[in-house]
Amino acid sequence: MKLFRFISNNILFKFDPEFIQDVTQVILSNKFAPYLTSLYSTSNVHISKTYIMGEELNSPLALAAGFDKNCSILKALDKLGFGYIVGGTVTLNSRPGNLKPRITRYVDDNSMVNSLGFPNLGVDKIIDNLSKYDLKTPLIMSISGDSISEITQLYKLLSDYCFGFEINISSPNTEKLKYFHDYYNFENLIKSLNGIKNKPYMIKLPRLEISDLDQKTKLLYEKYFQILLDYKVDGLVLSNTFPVEDSILKTGKGGLSGKPLYHNTKDLVSFASQFFNGELDIVASGGISTSDEVKELIYEGAKGIQLWTSLIYEGPNLIKRLNKELSCE
Repeated sequence: MKLFRFISNNILFKFDPEFIQDVTQVILSNKFAPYLTSLYSTSNVHISKTYIMGEELNSPLALAAGFDKNCSILKALDKLGFGYIVGGTVTLNSRPGNLKPRITRYVDDNSMVNSLGFPNLGVDKIIDNLSKYDLKTPLIMSISGDSISEITQLYKLLSDYCFGFEINISSPNTEKLKYFHDYYNFENLIKSLNGIKNKPYMIKLPRLEISDLDQKTKLLYEKYFQILLDYKVDGLVLSNTFPVEDSILKTGKGGLSGKPLYHNTKDLVSFASQFFNGELDIVASGGISTSDEVKELIYEGAKGIQLWTSLIYEGPNLIKRLNKELSCE
């Protein structure tokens, strides 16, 4: 861990963040990459199993959406010891995303700001990639779009390739997603998904605050929560990045991820757990990097823990370390 951080701070972080991500993708798409990532395997570590949307998982730890946008390196990721992997986010047609630069790091507080905007190759190419794999790690597909029709089409097209879906209506970098922040439109989306449902799905909600939850924010969340409860949605991801302004980015704004989000994530999970009382599965996402934090979130009611930014800062050994520290041995 210390070696990876030393290399990151002194070499990797000298380069553009997206360039390093592209290099990582090339390395992990190599046919020998699974042998490399298997060095971090925790197959001999016994962790208490968890269930998310009815699927038995070997670990509560998951790779969050955005790391493998095009599902091109799943074979390598399959060896890292995740309980499940989230592929995507996928849209119906290919998207270039927002203009670059669109990622910046804040190393001092282990955070990042991105304004990616769902760059991906589109569902047809991603299905081609998915058809090549026989994964041991359960897969959830993150899907999004500008309309209910686009999201439901994606759901139908990808149902054969995953055990469930994460519906991403929460990216602060995709302006048209605000359509679904309206409660009426949000409810219509849920109705439409339930009308075609053959696989479980969870909703990834926007992060409305970064500090302590006040009563006004709680009331805003409760309206979303009640719709999820009324329509018996399977799960909820709390939460996405937090919208901030950043002049380094071409768009001038993006989504903050990493360490500064942890306490808000914990508050959200605790609040949602009290509201739902076990009626749906809660997945925590945002600022998580230690086993103590994982244990806190599970205690507060989370069934799953998604990681992304902490992997950028701490490397693949993070999963091995967390799984060992969570071991029931």
